[in-house]
Amino acid sequence: MEVKKKYYKKLPNGQWKTYLYCFLKKGTKQRLYLKAGITEFKDIEARMFFNNLNEEESFIQHFDDKPMWSEKFPSKAEAEKVEEKLLKYFGDKVDMGFKTGGYSEVREYNHEKWMAINDELYKKPFNVESLLLQLSRP
Repeated sequence: MEVKKKYYKKLPNGQWKTYLYCFLKKGTKQRLYLKAGITEFKDIEARMFFNNLNEEESFIQHFDDKPMWSEKFPSKAEAEKVEEKLLKYFGDKVDMGFKTGGYSEVREYNHEKWMAINDELYKKPFNVESLLLQLSRP
């Protein structure tokens, strides 16, 4: 398998990505949780790959997973700022019944909240200030 080529490539010039991952009930398309996070890797699926490789219990052992969104930022600090706002926007931490790396960034999937920011996330060109303003609204 070409794992090294796919999952081990990092973003250039100190860039980082902020991402949203959706966890679905195994064998269905029922959305249960969203996970916000940051990564220095080009492919956000690397996050789930390494979680499964390195953890006793992993997200993909328990759920089907679906990358929902990602965006590159010029620095880790900027990526963390957006991640923090996404976590606050989507609400409280959830108990999934197990703990694994990154479990504290998992929130219950809320379709209304997702739809409220969906257009902003996918707008091109991406405007981080507009997204942050949208996430700050009640």
